Order: sequence, then structure tokens, then C-alpha cells
Amino acid sequence: MYFMARSSLNISKRQGFILYNALSFQCVWWTSVLFGNSTLLLSIPLLVLHFMLLPWVETARAIPRDLSTMLKVGLLGMAIDGLLIWMGIFEFPVFPVWLACLWLHFAVSLHHSLSFIRTFAIVLQAILGGVFGCLSYLAGARLYAVNLPFGEGISVIILAVIWAILLPVFIYLSRNHRLNRQTADARLYGR
Repeated sequence: MYFMARSSLNISKRQGFILYNALSFQCVWWTSVLFGNSTLLLSIPLLVLHFMLLPWVETARAIPRDLSTMLKVGLLGMAIDGLLIWMGIFEFPVFPVWLACLWLHFAVSLHHSLSFIRTFAIVLQAILGGVFGCLSYLAGARLYAVNLPFGEGISVIILAVIWAILLPVFIYLSRNHRLNRQTADARLYGR
């Protein structure tokens, strides 16, 4: 019976890692939104585990790629959220350190559980970003993780426009490292 169940669940290491990445991101999103900064004890170890498992699933080159994307996308996302807080579009009861961890998890998801979005046309990426980006913040507001002082209607419009621009930019930033790495390898090894 065990053998039969195991053989019917034949998934590759890559598929298992994509599943881990998706579940990890969802776990961090939900716990962060519901419990705030106290979830750092969960989100940081999950991110460390991501990098520990990564060479087992891909190659060691995937680590600098994910770190680069995490740095670029994470910092840009945190800067945009910081600007929105400064402009008064967002208000948080306590400074949201958890939001930084959420950005880092989102960034590494671009190479794994969200990598399918790369295959979409830029217009579809913008539509998906506009819809799901603002819905994520709206859900956070409904769960009392963030206040939207301008009201839901205005905030949704602002966030939809921002995310319609940001998601294609994030996809570009995550692709750009791969292109630069291939170009650098080609120059280094004369390919």
C-alpha cells in the first residue's frame, strides 16, 4: 500500500520545491497579516530553509540569482511601501517589520512558484499585478493589518495602478539577473 501511494505521488524535486515555495509564501503572508511582527520567528527560518534547499533542487548558481532578486525586488517593494506610508495611503498600528519579510518571500517566489507569470505578455502581467496586488492589500486591510485612511475605493485605484506597473518591473528585474549572468558567463568562458 505504501509503495502504491508513493508511486502515484511521483513528483520531481523541482515540483516539490515549487510547492514548498508556494506554501511558504502563503504561510508567511497569512501569519504576518494575522499576527504582525511576532511572525518573524517563522518567516526568517522559512527563508533560510529556502536557500538551504535551493542547491539541492537547482544548482549553486541559483543562490546568487535568488539573493540578487531578493535584494532588488525586496528593496524596491519596501521603498514603495515606505513611500505609501509616508504619503498617508497606509497606516500601520505598529511599524511593520513583517512587511519586509513578506517582500523578501515574494521576491524569491518570482523564480519558483510565481515563475509562470514570466511567460505572460507584459499587458497580462500588468493586469494580474493590478488586480492581485491591490487585492492583497485590501485583504490585509480587512484583516486589520493595515489601515487605508483614504478609504477602500481610492486606495484600490492607487494600488491597482502601482501594481500594474510594479509586477512587470519585478518580472523584468528577476529576469535581468539571469540575462546578466549568462552574458557574464559567455564573456568569461568565451562562449
